[in-house]
Amino acid sequence: MLCAPARLKYSTSSKNDAKPEQYAEDSSGKKERPPGTYMIWAMEVIGASAAFLYYLHLYTDLLKPKVEERLNPDKYTPFTLVEREQLTKDTDRFRFRINRPRFDDDLEKTVDEIIAQGAWALDVKDHLVQTYRTYTPVDYFVSSTVDEERGLREGYCDLVVKRYPNGSLSRFLHGTRVGDTVEMRGPILTWPFEPNKYRRIYMIAGGTGIAPMFQLIDHVMGQDSKTQISLLYGSQSESDIIYRRQLDDLAKQHSDRLALTYLVDQEPASKDTQLGRPDANSISRFVEGFDKSRDVVLVCGPDPMMAAVSGIRPIGPYQGPLSGVLRDLGFLPNNVFKF
Repeated sequence: MLCAPARLKYSTSSKNDAKPEQYAEDSSGKKERPPGTYMIWAMEVIGASAAFLYYLHLYTDLLKPKVEERLNPDKYTPFTLVEREQLTKDTDRFRFRINRPRFDDDLEKTVDEIIAQGAWALDVKDHLVQTYRTYTPVDYFVSSTVDEERGLREGYCDLVVKRYPNGSLSRFLHGTRVGDTVEMRGPILTWPFEPNKYRRIYMIAGGTGIAPMFQLIDHVMGQDSKTQISLLYGSQSESDIIYRRQLDDLAKQHSDRLALTYLVDQEPASKDTQLGRPDANSISRFVEGFDKSRDVVLVCGPDPMMAAVSGIRPIGPYQGPLSGVLRDLGFLPNNVFKF
């Protein structure tokens, strides 16, 4: 009588008599894999997957362009957004990692000279639609290298950008997240400052137009110069006054050279602000004592304010005709500069 065994065991024959591996059968007739087969198979799959992902990541990194993040006034360079802060309900501060060029003495000298001369800006490009707009860093620190062991800080520049419904660049920047890169070109000299050339600089700013004013105030106050600065800064409300703490700190440090006047459209909540906006009345009081031969007026703000105060500056290096309140008060084009 033939009796089929309940289970078949693996062959114990010698290597010379080895036969194809057999699987055991249970009582239902189904074949079972040998112990550990599933574990070995799973480990092989995991190992192969890990190796694939590693080499894919390595290959992707090799293809990815290296972000140099070094200033160049002649070409656009990608810079990484490292920090973002909401300043008002519709305005954010964007901090980008940014450094001086290295291994190029001529380019490094050019960048240093531009920054040292006065107010400077960057062309910021929206790579999605290939358009750009010029923004002035409100604050910056430009280093040549990053070396924490030697006490050198990482370079940065802060852009203050208000979101406008129809502004392509402002919408593009407000759509970025920390870690994203944005292409920028610069520095671009916008207004050179010569120590002691002017007795007093009168600044009229509105909203994010404070950016070039703050940059220049910080620059001038750090110079060995007797030039004084008076700032008339208009905002919608006290909460919309951008960089107020920093401005107040500078005014305390340089009380003999820096005077601040804050204007707000809404009822002021403190004694340090005045109700109003940059108009004929406030500006005529502000520029009282202006000396046409020794003083200058700088203006920057939203288009409605610019149109009312000095006339809108056209795109490009041109100032455009002087109009508005300043022309009515008798100022000449060489007395006024529009950012």
